[in-house]
Amino acid sequence: MPKVNVGGAQIYYEIQGQGTPLVLTTGQGTGHEARARLVDGLARQHTVLSYDQRGTGRSDRVARQGHSIEELAQDITALMDSAGFSQAHVIGLSTGTGKATALAASHPQRVTRLVLGAPWTHGDAELQVLQNMRKAAARTMPADHYTHLNLLLIYPPEYRRQHFGQFARMAADATPQDADGISQRLDAILAFDARPLYPRISCPTLVMGARDDLVMPAWFARDAAGAIPGARLVELDGGGHLFAETRTDEFLRNVLPFLA
Repeated sequence: MPKVNVGGAQIYYEIQGQGTPLVLTTGQGTGHEARARLVDGLARQHTVLSYDQRGTGRSDRVARQGHSIEELAQDITALMDSAGFSQAHVIGLSTGTGKATALAASHPQRVTRLVLGAPWTHGDAELQVLQNMRKAAARTMPADHYTHLNLLLIYPPEYRRQHFGQFARMAADATPQDADGISQRLDAILAFDARPLYPRISCPTLVMGARDDLVMPAWFARDAAGAIPGARLVELDGGGHLFAETRTDEFLRNVLPFLA
């Protein structure tokens, strides 16, 4: 699959399916394999562009981490140009909600419909504490412990139990984390303030949150939906931070009719 050079960074992307163009932008999460079922579901009705954020996953390493959310949003326009998408629906998940928000606010002509799954509005006191704890853990924990910590944060207990063997192998195979890079990426999340951008979003918008999300608590989704003109809010009773992976069918039942 291709890579595109954006500002000196080689960014890996894939295109799957046929139909209305759609861009899926995420955080680092647990990688492309965890997103595969979601992408397959979206690709039944859309031409889906998914990619690995610069410096992560299958994209090439970069000398500097911690690019601002606004900079990362510009990567999406370059990827759309490479794919021949003049316009597209955009789904942002986790960190991807910040990138999708910045894109929709700065390039409204390119985003036809917007989905924000597990957004954050700004680095409030709760998020500051969480991210600072994650930064400290990245500097002090061995790789397997740090992997398990993140799994505790992003997945609900039932899902972890069901996938215990997979997650145990993931932790056993973990390589030492880049503590500096992790800190820089988390600092970029804390520095981003979506609140001034929300009133500038003009496309139809669906905001989704989960009540048991420990990383981006559901109050962020409520506040985002209240600030974006005409936005619709869907609040799930569970699923954890990555509910698009843990409750893929329910996520698609809400998102696909909205995109149609």
